[in-house]
Amino acid sequence: MLNKYCVSVEFPDVSGAEHLEILQIRDRLAEIESDLSESEKTLLTKGDRQLIEKVNDFYRELSRFVNLADIRKAQAISPQRWWWYLDVLVFCQFC
Repeated sequence: MLNKYCVSVEFPDVSGAEHLEILQIRDRLAEIESDLSESEKTLLTKGDRQLIEKVNDFYRELSRFVNLADIRKAQAISPQRWWWYLDVLVFCQFC
């Protein structure tokens, strides 16, 4: 699962449906994050950085498929799950 996440965030040009799957994988990784080894945590951090660095591309594709604000509201997603806030991160780049 970690490897899939790390590889997937390298390719922001895939469909929004695949990006939605990436966010769901990141949720599952958050659930087990405390059980990850130090090297796995390093990989996760690297994957997260890639996601943030390419936030515009990921959000552009995701927004064609889903409304992140609606998902957050419907599922009561907290800001600790920051990967569901890509729209906010895009906006904050201009703050």
